[in-house]
Amino acid sequence: MLKGLEGVHTHRHREWLPILENSQDMVELGARVSQTLEADPGIHGFLLKEHGLYTWGVGLREAKRHVEILEFLMEVLVRSGAAQSA
Repeated sequence: MLKGLEGVHTHRHREWLPILENSQDMVELGARVSQTLEADPGIHGFLLKEHGLYTWGVGLREAKRHVEILEFLMEVLVRSGAAQSA
């Protein structure tokens, strides 16, 4: 499934999905999102607490594929017990 993410060519890839605190201050939130993307431009999405998953692509088809892959991978982590809340 990882190879369905744009630019990923090996099953050895490790995808990092940052979790950002939500905010009603859109300027501040936008700045944090920008900082996150600048710090790691290779990520394919992020989770916004109490809101959901954000991802993107060159077009709608790629963005939809990224949503489906990231949701599947998160479900696998939860079902396997690998994702435990702190």
